[in-house]
Amino acid sequence: MLRAGRFEEAIAAARRRVERAPADAEGWSVLAVSLFSARRPELAIAAWDEALALAPDAPAWLCGKGSVLQSLGRVDEAMALYVRALAGDPQWFEAAFNLALLAVDAGDWASADHWLAPLQARHPDAPNLRWLGARVALGRGDFAAAHDQLRRLLSDPRLGPEQRADALLLAGEALDALGRFAEAFAAAVQGKALQRLLYAERARGREGAVARFERLAAWFRAADPAPWGNAPAMTPAPGQAPGHAFLLGFPRSGTTLLEQALAGHAGVVALEEAPTLAAAHAEFMSSPQGLQRLARLSDDEAASWRARYWAEVAGHGVDTAGRTFIDKQPAGTEDLPLVAKLFPDARILFAVRDPRDVVLSCLRNNFQLNAMTYAFTDLAETAACYAAGMTLAAAYRRLLPLAWMDVRHEALIEDFEPGLAAICAFLGLEMAASMADVAATARRRSVRTPSAPQVRAGLNRRGIGRWRAYQAQLAPALPVLAPWIGRLGYAVG
Repeated sequence: MLRAGRFEEAIAAARRRVERAPADAEGWSVLAVSLFSARRPELAIAAWDEALALAPDAPAWLCGKGSVLQSLGRVDEAMALYVRALAGDPQWFEAAFNLALLAVDAGDWASADHWLAPLQARHPDAPNLRWLGARVALGRGDFAAAHDQLRRLLSDPRLGPEQRADALLLAGEALDALGRFAEAFAAAVQGKALQRLLYAERARGREGAVARFERLAAWFRAADPAPWGNAPAMTPAPGQAPGHAFLLGFPRSGTTLLEQALAGHAGVVALEEAPTLAAAHAEFMSSPQGLQRLARLSDDEAASWRARYWAEVAGHGVDTAGRTFIDKQPAGTEDLPLVAKLFPDARILFAVRDPRDVVLSCLRNNFQLNAMTYAFTDLAETAACYAAGMTLAAAYRRLLPLAWMDVRHEALIEDFEPGLAAICAFLGLEMAASMADVAATARRRSVRTPSAPQVRAGLNRRGIGRWRAYQAQLAPALPVLAPWIGRLGYAVG
């Protein structure tokens, strides 16, 4: 059922199993996996907790819960579970692999080697270890070695479609770093085409991101503006932060660097891409009737939804007491009507980057697949999604009385400290030296030194103008992006 994308049937079957045998830890694990596959992480965690209550030291259950926490960005909690799993069974592959993967994601190469080397010694031909070894080589700047490993990996007949897609996308990174741009683009396109095939069954019959953005934009263009000019009365909610901002935009528009810099301020706490508004979105944003109810939300209803939001924030381990809370949601622009009704005093930081660099980055990067990132498996749909998303943001901007500041990625990179000072002033914060220090560390860790061909092509280390190396490959998408390139003030040529 799960392989066919029949999630509701799988969940129902798993629930019947645990109802018949509530002391069966395996049954709870099946339910947890089914819930997680259906993108219900909080319910999946609850099911894993039931399994762990019955078998507290089972490495498989510890790793299962850890993988859900990892997907939510709750890295420290996930790591603790993986370490517990290894304490029970030092040979448990999944725990050591995930710890190595987290180290690679953090750019901690020494820790990556610590976890990866013993696995490679025991399993020298494991495809996923070759893939992870290539990631380490790529992160360390050994691009030729990374490409060689990936070339050999892609010839391995044991690779399944999902592994092959991951390997192709990583090969695209290595080829890009070597200055072989046409090959890099081709590898990315092949990898994304595989992902599109893998998730086509799940996507079929569901509202895609482009259709959703267009539906919302059409509704708000026709909406009576009067109810959106005011918000329900603000009443304090438990856990509410004294300062509140949403960091939004379109994925790959430069929100990460800004979030890391802001989080370096002692008076700021940030949460990255957690589903803080998911319940409210499901309630109000999925139908015209829901939007009508949101437009006329009562004071009591708003208070209840605000309390639910702050409980969700606290549930992710965030202590907002006395600090400004930054809710980073690169794909959360569509939820601005919820923000306008529930948090009218919140500040909106809207990340802006050259549309060509955004679309290129969305196509070349490997995402966890969902309704929005499924659009990024095809160049034309990626461009259409960007245009529809920015059109929706513009419609909201005309209608919703929110305090809004555009943050241009290129300008922030070129003149970082003055740009950050202006953002702090917008948020009511004093600039702190620690913010620039945190951002500098993040940039050094996440940005690779360019190859000679990249330097000759005039590419910036931080991805500014990167689209120029792929201009021929991006040509089919440029007519869709052209209006936004001009509207946002970027040079057409």
